[in-house]
Amino acid sequence: MAEKRNATDERTERLRRLREELAQAIERRDIAGDGDGIGAGHHHPAEVATDADLRERQLADQMRLRERQERIDRAEKALAEGTYGVCADCLEDIPEGRLEAVPDAIRCVACQTAARRLGRL
Repeated sequence: MAEKRNATDERTERLRRLREELAQAIERRDIAGDGDGIGAGHHHPAEVATDADLRERQLADQMRLRERQERIDRAEKALAEGTYGVCADCLEDIPEGRLEAVPDAIRCVACQTAARRLGRL
């Protein structure tokens, strides 16, 4: 029982650290309050295009970070419900090594590989 509690505490701490790192990354990449230096005074089409490309990449990065944040939310909910570490597809336990590497994993490696092949992330 104590061993299970320790594993849960470690998982909770891993998810907490990951959430904190993501929040910091999102804050560093916040493009909403960052618009002063980009695009305002450029008149050359190449500069405008470069700025647009940069904004597009920043937005894509921000979206990826927010999606990861949502996966962490789901992992924390699963941990609270007692379903954390169970593959969403085959219902087998996800190996602890995978959960250490990818704390928000919802599938074992085999099912994740198959899901990627089918276009389901």
